[in-house]
Amino acid sequence: MSIRQELVQTPNTLIPALHFSELLFVEDQLQLVLNKADGLIRQTCVSLLQSGGKRIRPLLTLYSGMCFAPLNQLMIQAAVAAELIHMASLIHDDVIDESATRRGKPTANSLLGDHAAILTGDYLFAEAFNILSTHRLLSSMTYLVEAIQAMCHGEVNQADDQFSSQVDTQDYFSRIAKKTGILLAACCQSGAILAGAQSEEMALMREYGLNVGYAYQITDDILDINGDTESLGKPVGADLINGNMTLPILYLLDNPIYGNWLREIMKTRKVTSHGLQSIKEALICSGCIDQAYAKATECINNAKSSLDKIAPSPYKSTLLDLADSILQRKS
Repeated sequence: MSIRQELVQTPNTLIPALHFSELLFVEDQLQLVLNKADGLIRQTCVSLLQSGGKRIRPLLTLYSGMCFAPLNQLMIQAAVAAELIHMASLIHDDVIDESATRRGKPTANSLLGDHAAILTGDYLFAEAFNILSTHRLLSSMTYLVEAIQAMCHGEVNQADDQFSSQVDTQDYFSRIAKKTGILLAACCQSGAILAGAQSEEMALMREYGLNVGYAYQITDDILDINGDTESLGKPVGADLINGNMTLPILYLLDNPIYGNWLREIMKTRKVTSHGLQSIKEALICSGCIDQAYAKATECINNAKSSLDKIAPSPYKSTLLDLADSILQRKS
């Protein structure tokens, strides 16, 4: 059975990581890196690694590179660094959001406190840049530094815009590019440049990653409304409770029937359990969920179109399949 056949037969999830033998190299390197840590940091890092994860970022790094050249050690190291950066950002996000669970397990901050969790995230960032500097992956470092800076700006913007009915869709896409899209784009660029891709090809891979990131974040918004806690591994409705202005919420604010009602709720800067259920029902009844899903589909189509000029290969086909799988994700 081919990789793509396995993907087609698992339509309700993103591509399982272990279906890709190349990712085993990344897993081995991650284990080596994290086992070097001491005490609580090691315990926390290994626990996070063992909790699973889709490994989308290393997958994008490796397969974007393999579209242009055979797999090499530099691609693997860049993929490891990308995953470490992602893991660090998850730990910091959980502290910011005061999250108690992730992937169905207690978060580092809920077990160890914010101080230890933040330091663990910092350790992972340091290890990522140790890898990049040791292997002189300066181009990859440039892309990933840009992504980290963007993520910080995105988080600050989200906090500043909580419960704000002044946010529009342009603001939203700018924010999710910073929070999600630019890192995925950086992974694609990182792998491609290590394979010798040309500037035009690099631009196409960046466009692919950015649009995959848009779609991933939009589907995340949707799952926060109509997902289930067991599949997500975290409580649903967290975005609504925290006042995060997601795409479905922005569409509801523009709705002639529900818009003013929702603005009054936003003004209170508090969503009760009853209000949460009412907003969910309004989002579904108004068609705003379907509208957001249509936008995610548009982003996926843009991502796939950006690969039109990339030479056919099994690796390009996998990237196309990965894009499609985002629209069916349940977690």
